[in-house]
Amino acid sequence: MTATKEKMMSVRLEGELHHRLKTRLASEGVNFQSKVKELLTEYLDGPEADREEISRQVAAARKLMQRYAPAMRELAR
Repeated sequence: MTATKEKMMSVRLEGELHHRLKTRLASEGVNFQSKVKELLTEYLDGPEADREEISRQVAAARKLMQRYAPAMRELAR
């Protein structure tokens, strides 16, 4: 797998919003870059909880498919 090249983005915020953001990030012990990455990933891919639920559903479906595979093959004849 080829490593992707990081890109830089600039964000302009009004002073009050910037101050509130810095205060909140500091209180959570999170840096701006990691928070933005987390939020953008969630925006693009959906919340982590949704991905975990989908993974559970896929695993359950695979298990059922394996269980009923012999019957399905028989029906296909």
